[in-house]
Amino acid sequence: MDIINLIQQKYGASCQLRSPLNKRQYNKAKTFLPRELLEILKVSNGINEIMTNPDTMKIEVIDRIIYSLDEIKSQTNCYSNEYGSDGVVFAGNGAGGFFILKPNGKIYIYEYFDLCEEYYADSLSDYFNKF
Repeated sequence: MDIINLIQQKYGASCQLRSPLNKRQYNKAKTFLPRELLEILKVSNGINEIMTNPDTMKIEVIDRIIYSLDEIKSQTNCYSNEYGSDGVVFAGNGAGGFFILKPNGKIYIYEYFDLCEEYYADSLSDYFNKF
């Protein structure tokens, strides 16, 4: 998948793929996820950003590059209930805000200090090229 390859190129060894969606999860996800995001989760149910803890030398997850299906559902439900807007929340910005994939395929960021959505990218590919 092109987007997963792009993420791996950008993050290198700091990128960790997860197990793919199982059949039950996939069937549930295809009822509400846009195709492009569904294809990513079909390969990796979320993508972690990782680092080696210098004290323990163990790999630790420090953030999510793309949320898992459960995180997407939870964050999207919060977003929809709170703001009444359409879109799928698929990632955070590391500062409490989040990125939304809108039905038209464009990406918006919601920043809490502005309390509004702002255009960010034309597509998921464009988003990962900018990020």
